[in-house]
Amino acid sequence: MQQARKISSINRVPSPAPPGGDPRVSSRPERRLKKVKLLSIMAACFILSLVVVAQYSSLVVLNYQLSGARSELSTVRESSRIMEIEVARLSSVSRIENIAREELGMVEPSREQLNIISAQHGVGRVSYQPGE
Repeated sequence: MQQARKISSINRVPSPAPPGGDPRVSSRPERRLKKVKLLSIMAACFILSLVVVAQYSSLVVLNYQLSGARSELSTVRESSRIMEIEVARLSSVSRIENIAREELGMVEPSREQLNIISAQHGVGRVSYQPGE
C-alpha cells in the first residue's frame, strides 16, 4: 500500500505555484474562507427554516384558538336565545296578573278607590276628580 502511495505521489502533477510562495500556504486561507462562507450559508438556511416552522406552528395555534372561540360564541348565542325566551315568558301580562291575584292576594280596586286625573290640551289645565 505504501508503494501505491509513492507511485501516486510521483505521478501527480503539482498545481502551479503562485508567484512568490508555497501553494499549500496560500490555499489554506482560501479554504478557510470557503468553509466560513459555507457554514454561514448553512446557518442562515437553518435559521430561515426555523422561522418558517415557527410561523406555521403559530398559525396552527391561532386556528385552534379561533375554533375554541367560535365554539364558545355558539354556546353563548344559544344561552342568550334561551334567556330571551325565558324573559318573554316571565314578563307576560297574564302571568304577572295571575301571580298578583293568586299568590299576593291582590284584587282590582273599586270605583271609590280610584282617582281619575285628566289632562286637557294646554299647560296648567289639569282637573282632578276624586272618587267618581
